Amino acid sequence: MSKVMRYIRPSSLEQVLAAKRAEPTAAYLAGGTLLLAGDDRAKSETVIDLGPSLDRRISRSGSYLSLGALATFQDLADSREAPPCLVEAALSMVNRNTRNRGTIGGNLGADKSCSSLVPILIVLGAEIEVVSPYSKVEARFALEAWLRSRAEESQSERLSDLALRVLVPLEEGRLAAYRRWNRTACDLSVLGAAVSFRIGAGPPEAGSVRGLKVALGGFGPRARSFRDIEALFEGSPLPSRPEIEALVAPRLEPISDLRASGAFKRLRGSQLLADALLEAAS
Repeated sequence: MSKVMRYIRPSSLEQVLAAKRAEPTAAYLAGGTLLLAGDDRAKSETVIDLGPSLDRRISRSGSYLSLGALATFQDLADSREAPPCLVEAALSMVNRNTRNRGTIGGNLGADKSCSSLVPILIVLGAEIEVVSPYSKVEARFALEAWLRSRAEESQSERLSDLALRVLVPLEEGRLAAYRRWNRTACDLSVLGAAVSFRIGAGPPEAGSVRGLKVALGGFGPRARSFRDIEALFEGSPLPSRPEIEALVAPRLEPISDLRASGAFKRLRGSQLLADALLEAAS
């Protein structure tokens, strides 16, 4: 287990990027709920504190909800601007003490399969604004594409990009819901399910699911979209709960681990997704 031997606290974004260029192996420090956890993972001995330098605001910007990377889970849970599905996802993070420290940018940067935010942000079509210390140019990507590209990069490349904010489209008429399963109230999510879609209003689309997006966490190394599940329900009215579960379960291939068996995850995951679909539709 590594110890923090050098602590850098820049006062501006420019100084953050300069510090990262000077110390390429340094880790960005936001809330510290992962980086400072007392576990056996090898971690950088140098940290760059982002506290004074990044945005913490949550606000509406045109047709988007802007989430500053340093906004905490509790900031999101308390926000009057955020849609209910995002508030529910934020409240799923363990407990209030952790929500007061854990940040949106940190949760996305860690990109864990148990992430509380990644599934719901994917189905809402969120985008992320990042900056590289080497190009110093801000860039904007679809969140899921950015997370996927980081998973394919080397560790040094992956740790260099700095998230600045997340932009969530506020699409009128799009329904969304988030559900999760965990072992105890103060435990990380073992499984998470998020959906968003529209309901067709007029013939021949009346009552049918349109533009369905499905993302699940806990079924692989990271949360991701499930296009094959989306295709099951796209263009038709939602079937009954038992039918949804029966259609979804064969398409889930979780592994067994300390948190649950693969068979249990398949069963519970199909139930969670049915819950999310029917909750959004209601």
